[in-house]
Amino acid sequence: MEKRSDVTVNLSEYKILIFTRSMNSKLFKMCSDAITVPFKHIKVKYSSPLGYFYDLLKYDIDYAINIDEDAFVFDNQRLESLLKYCIANNYVNCGFPDGGVLSIRKQNPIVTNPFFNIFDVKKIKERLNYKAIENFDFKRFDYEKYAPKHLFTGSDYEYSYNPDPYYPFFLWLNMNFKCLYLSAATYDKNDGYTTILNDHQGQPFLYHTWFSRFYEQNTIHNKRINNIYSLCTGKKIDNIHNTFDKFNSKIDVFGAKYSFIRLMIRKQLKRLRFIKYI
Repeated sequence: MEKRSDVTVNLSEYKILIFTRSMNSKLFKMCSDAITVPFKHIKVKYSSPLGYFYDLLKYDIDYAINIDEDAFVFDNQRLESLLKYCIANNYVNCGFPDGGVLSIRKQNPIVTNPFFNIFDVKKIKERLNYKAIENFDFKRFDYEKYAPKHLFTGSDYEYSYNPDPYYPFFLWLNMNFKCLYLSAATYDKNDGYTTILNDHQGQPFLYHTWFSRFYEQNTIHNKRINNIYSLCTGKKIDNIHNTFDKFNSKIDVFGAKYSFIRLMIRKQLKRLRFIKYI
């Protein structure tokens, strides 16, 4: 089937939000600095890796852009064009395969790694069934049928079905809806980690630095992430972190330290059927 052009899409006709599962206020602010597309950026705190995606599906919107707080957009026009392309061609999910493309990720290529996604929220909500996802027998599926082999570069992968908490959701999603898989490359040998994500035309538009959990704790990762931020925005890192931001960072550390308590409570509530997911 011939792909439709993105020029036919008027984004003002759609309700669109950007979401980030945040554990570091400084990183969230840095991520937001690099985004210039005209959509509100929602910070989601203290959610579980799986629950975060169910949380954003509660919003009354048409499309959601999910982006990690250690991911930085450097070509917002291409991001906007990619969004229009997904809408014009009825893609329900868009993202980077979690294996087979780059050596930094060697897991299941059917899953799109959640450092960046574009979701058709309405279509997902039409068929969303928490119990069906939880009980889905992924071991019996023909993974070869769904794999984006046209993007494979010789990097390792495995058809695992649950190495990360969000895997059941993404496997269900990409096996039941139309998914646009994006190509990627490694930034440079001096960095060694950062991924350059390409759009639907194979053109780069976003850097993902990985290892956000080590930010402000590890000198090597601090330097890498700060360098990419400055490359994307032209700003020096010291100019964005004021006293209020430092206070928020302390709250983030406290919240992360005791997040296991919230997780335990939600597990019990789910067991008692007061909530549908953790």
